[in-house]
Amino acid sequence: MEMALPETLLERELRATVSAGLFRSEREALQEALSTWLAVKPSRRLEAAIQMFRSGEVSLSRAAEMAGVTRWRLQDLMAERGIFQEVEVAPVEELDRRAEEIGELRGRL
Repeated sequence: MEMALPETLLERELRATVSAGLFRSEREALQEALSTWLAVKPSRRLEAAIQMFRSGEVSLSRAAEMAGVTRWRLQDLMAERGIFQEVEVAPVEELDRRAEEIGELRGRL
């Protein structure tokens, strides 16, 4: 049987904000607290955006928007950390075949 840990002051304060009617739920209170913390600590927002990009949760453009920088600045910041954007490219044979198809289409015009 696992022993319950004593409730922390922070947990009691969280519950009290909901009881006082400041928030509809503890989840809402936590979301506002995290949002405020990230606004005050932009470097933390940047780290979160980079991590979400790396895990595939958001695109590069969305990560840059979240971090409050341009996508080019975000790419530079990631490159400084050795994080590079992977670009998927078709095999050379496939590219050659497509180029031939485009050439044939142009010849018909």
